[in-house]
Amino acid sequence: MIKEALKQNTLVGPSLTKASGWLQTWRNKFKQWRFYYKNREVLRPNKLLKNSAPGKRCFILATGPSINKMDLKKLEGEFCISVSNFFLHPDFNVIKPEYHIFTASHSPISYEQYKAWFEDAEKHMPEGQKVFIGLTDKVVVDKYRLFKKQRVYYYLTGTKEPSENMTIDLAKQLLLIQTSPHTALYIALYMGAKNLCLVGADHDWILHYGETRHFYDEKKSALTQANYNEWNKDFEFVLQSQVNLWRIYKKLKRYCDKRGASIVNCTPGSLLDVFPKKKLEDVLMNTNNDRS
Repeated sequence: MIKEALKQNTLVGPSLTKASGWLQTWRNKFKQWRFYYKNREVLRPNKLLKNSAPGKRCFILATGPSINKMDLKKLEGEFCISVSNFFLHPDFNVIKPEYHIFTASHSPISYEQYKAWFEDAEKHMPEGQKVFIGLTDKVVVDKYRLFKKQRVYYYLTGTKEPSENMTIDLAKQLLLIQTSPHTALYIALYMGAKNLCLVGADHDWILHYGETRHFYDEKKSALTQANYNEWNKDFEFVLQSQVNLWRIYKKLKRYCDKRGASIVNCTPGSLLDVFPKKKLEDVLMNTNNDRS
């Protein structure tokens, strides 16, 4: 009888664990849907952005250290979307990105740290700069009356995996992301851009575990000054994040391939091998890309 009871426990235990995980997943999905439903009117203005840049070439400007080796002034006049701390780049106001995207808050970043980050961004951004902020962080913007001189749009990421048949709707929930360039690619595709170019997407953290890997002096980051530490995860977490990163990029590539769009990686030394790699200078010399 004891053996039979032990046998039953070995079967029931894993089943309960699996069921508990399934319930937690659906609980989180329901909470996210309910949050979207309550705040969906905030996303409604994004409908005006659909196909607002049809056929354009779009440069996604990330924050990898490789861009310190590049002359980004050449991007002046190009349609650009920058992400994260790119506003710290000395040529930010020369390039004048059409949009800037802030990563939505996530553990372990606190609202106080986001407040410091947003306030720092305001100091670097010109009046009228268009910014995308995670809908979950609207509370920070409203509470501290931030970005009064900028044009703010909100977005909401979701948990659904991208696919070649997915629908990108900026006025609803976007799809799963692992990094801010994913969000930028979704937004650029929603706007109708066709030729997408990644700049500063080094994605080589796995080779530099425990080190900061950005183009700027980390001490100048408001998040760092507010005691944010991005290296508080173990190496297994970093490995899993890298797998998720690649998986989403691959699905985005299949989506683009099916629709006649393209993504190239203009990041020297980048580990990201999902897309063709090209030199930024060569892309800029290619008159076949429509920048109108």
